Amino acid sequence: MKRSLPLLFAFVLALSACTTTTSTSTTAPESPTTTAVPPETGSSVAENGRVTTVVSCADAPDEVAIVCEAYDLIQRLYVDEVPDALLVEAATQAVVDLDGSTATTDLVCPVPTTAFKETCDALADEAENNTEAAEAIVRGLANALDANSIYLDSDALALIEEEQEGQIEGIGALVTAEDSTITEGNPQCSVISETCQLIIVSVIESSPAEAGGIQEDDMIIGVNGEDIAGWSLDQVTATVRGPAGTDVSLTIARAGTTLEILITRAAVVIPVVSSSTFGDVGYVSLNLFTETADEQLKEAIEGLLATGVDELVLDLRNDPGGLLDTAIEVTSLFLPDGDVVITQSPDNDRAYAVSGNPIVPQDLPVVVIINKGSASASEVVSAVLQERGRALIVGENSFGKNTVQQRFSLSNGGAFKLTIARWVTPGGLDFGGDGLAPDVALDFTDLDLEAAANLAAAAN
Repeated sequence: MKRSLPLLFAFVLALSACTTTTSTSTTAPESPTTTAVPPETGSSVAENGRVTTVVSCADAPDEVAIVCEAYDLIQRLYVDEVPDALLVEAATQAVVDLDGSTATTDLVCPVPTTAFKETCDALADEAENNTEAAEAIVRGLANALDANSIYLDSDALALIEEEQEGQIEGIGALVTAEDSTITEGNPQCSVISETCQLIIVSVIESSPAEAGGIQEDDMIIGVNGEDIAGWSLDQVTATVRGPAGTDVSLTIARAGTTLEILITRAAVVIPVVSSSTFGDVGYVSLNLFTETADEQLKEAIEGLLATGVDELVLDLRNDPGGLLDTAIEVTSLFLPDGDVVITQSPDNDRAYAVSGNPIVPQDLPVVVIINKGSASASEVVSAVLQERGRALIVGENSFGKNTVQQRFSLSNGGAFKLTIARWVTPGGLDFGGDGLAPDVALDFTDLDLEAAANLAAAAN
């Protein structure tokens, strides 16, 4: 099974959330094991005459079972303990945030514990049907957790699975959602608001976004004429993504001005690995930790070594991460022994060791370039190579993503992505929030590849 260390945020899309995201799909439990049957089950009649039947999880029909499945996953596997009061508050708010409904069809509301009766009371005026109600509650449960724990409906899940294959249809930009009020620690957020801003981190070369004039640090504030305040990151990305040849309009805030940019979507191949030689310097960039990225990187490095390079530069700038297993295999290309990372969960700590088959000669100097867009799996690789003295790390502080997510399938065809652990280096370094500090601070802005490779090599 493949595990993920989603970066900047959840996905790497063609509107790409630095995410993303890319985790193991595990079937949800057949029956929740931590539910408590509340005494207040029964029916209530709202002022509009709509009946909401409150049921225990044991009696929940299939169309609303995801509420109990998600609650059970949080109770058993989430990295931190979360009081029911916070979960109920977030679930109720998610229901209130629905557009409202004049529907008269009756509703069924499952209650994992007694406290959730409050959420059920809000359904009659807000939810169109049981499906909308259950999905809103699950989104609310995710909102009570960290920014990397999210509910994915079947459409959003399909987008993520597409990304893992390395080819997508959309605009070709990498984004992150950050809270502008957070000046220390991890600023990630998951619901767009006045303070939670959706920012372009980078644009894929030769993509529709580049052709349309999208730039790094642009802020997306609207899609197709709609203000995205209140939207979740997966809602934005699902709307921006779409079939090749179709158009999407983005409202962009840039340097105090507002721009409307029309972009024609296209098939975008995510360039996972690229390599070049500049004199005696071998240069290879890794842009995403996909399922096959380690194999592609190995092939590229072997090609560089065959030319007799005297130094190797690994560029991880703007790499939002991806799969933990891939990070382990990438590290294994450089180290003959030892652990790569240690994950810390409520139940136990677990160390992940290298495979023991390095291809890079131990006497070959290695430099790794990082920046604020280097996150999660990129940070895992950089941190352990730095800690072992195997590579010189240059550039700027990385993003600071130190959590592990796993994706669990839900019975409605969607999934719940849950933070199940934090990770530290084998030496105990935890740089969540502040990011990994480079050995040598260097500014690579506006440098072409050859200049970047030579600058990095000269720092060693």
